[in-house]
Amino acid sequence: MFAAIILAAGASERMGYPKALLTYRGEPFLAGILHACYAAGIERRVVVVGYYADKILREMDLSDVTVAENTQLDAGPIGSVRAGLRALEGQPVDAALVWPVDRPHVAVATLAALLDGFRASHRPIVVPVHAGHRGHPVLFGRTVFEELLDAPDEQGARAVVRHDPSRVHAVPVDDPAVLEDFNTPEDYKKLLRREDSVGGD
Repeated sequence: MFAAIILAAGASERMGYPKALLTYRGEPFLAGILHACYAAGIERRVVVVGYYADKILREMDLSDVTVAENTQLDAGPIGSVRAGLRALEGQPVDAALVWPVDRPHVAVATLAALLDGFRASHRPIVVPVHAGHRGHPVLFGRTVFEELLDAPDEQGARAVVRHDPSRVHAVPVDDPAVLEDFNTPEDYKKLLRREDSVGGD
């Protein structure tokens, strides 16, 4: 069974608004990600909240997913990964997809490619690669969950990925979204302008 851990605990300081609630294609970033996970057949979905927990929980119905709170906000993203993994303890999860909430436009086909890559490669870490660059979300097998829980704050999940390159399976994808995140209002406006342009063709 596959799970997804959606990282939505950040302060969004440069954006000035919780990224999870920004709208893309008619729905909040977080909702779009959850729908994509469902479409890809990912059965367990964990949303990790933190700085904007009250606002996110007030404005979105998350009754059909597991909500976990990052109580280690100073640790950075790895704090959210730990919270998500702890929420999955005791469940028969083979691998967990770690998905930052500011990548709302990753294609369902990309998710399917990552899951297929995990099944076929028998490697515990599967990363999407576009134009020669690694991106997100990243799929981590159960065998490295303890390493993620113990990863140093300053390096986070990168320490686990870099520890042994032979454990990493790279999946080429025709999806530039795996390389794009949105940290500022201008980044967000560019995403919307691009979507408007595509929609107008």
